[in-house]
Amino acid sequence: MMATEEVCRIKVLRFDPERVPSSFMQEYEIPFQKENTILDSLYYIYRNVDPTLAFRGSCFAGGWCNVCAVKVNGRSLLACKHFAEKEMTIEPFPGYPVLRDLIVDYQAGVKKKGEKS
Repeated sequence: MMATEEVCRIKVLRFDPERVPSSFMQEYEIPFQKENTILDSLYYIYRNVDPTLAFRGSCFAGGWCNVCAVKVNGRSLLACKHFAEKEMTIEPFPGYPVLRDLIVDYQAGVKKKGEKS
């Protein structure tokens, strides 16, 4: 990154049960571009900084598949539909078991919610 570029500081709640037994916050600095979505920022990290980052993204700004749902700065949203901010804390979508990093088990959540008391 050049010194004159605007910077996006992203904290991601990481979890990989095969490597580290508990979750931890990892920080990244990437170039900030106001037209980038949160999903674009995650792909930038994956392609240019840390290929171990796990997340889902499928429809690329369509907003119809919901697999990129995450919690950003305390708000649940779709990463493909919302623009990146200069400071972000990204966590897995709440209410579902975390498989790895930002990937949650939607099937387990559906079964749990569908169970009768």
